Amino acid sequence: MNPSRRLVLTGAAGAMALASGAAADELASVRWQYRPLLVFTPSGTDARLSRQTTWLADAAEGLAERKLAVYIVEPDRVFTTFGAPAPDAGAASLRRRFRIPDDAFRVVLVGLDGGRKFELDAPVETERLFQVIDGMPMRQRELRERPAPR
Repeated sequence: MNPSRRLVLTGAAGAMALASGAAADELASVRWQYRPLLVFTPSGTDARLSRQTTWLADAAEGLAERKLAVYIVEPDRVFTTFGAPAPDAGAASLRRRFRIPDDAFRVVLVGLDGGRKFELDAPVETERLFQVIDGMPMRQRELRERPAPR
């Protein structure tokens, strides 16, 4: 094969790999800005979802302090709550990425770096969630660098 043609083919394959990798990052727009909390639910009327959203609403100040972006992921749509920015992908894509079937309830915490940090198949009390987040190295740095109250 002609060396210049090989370079073109390799370059095209690399560009396709980059494009597919970028497309696969459903939460890229919030990386390094927010910690996504994905609440996967089989339906909007699930009692576990109701319990989870009540607990989260009661701790809205703590959510904001910890830079949480809460997403409710039903089988066919994604809702943002508590002022979170819209995700870069739909429900099917998020469920595929995190391997969550349509009939499952699961809470998944994603870190600022985009990695999965915590997962539970039941509602998570905010105190437990905050303990997990507050133990993370990046959160520890945020706390150290926070200006002292006047």
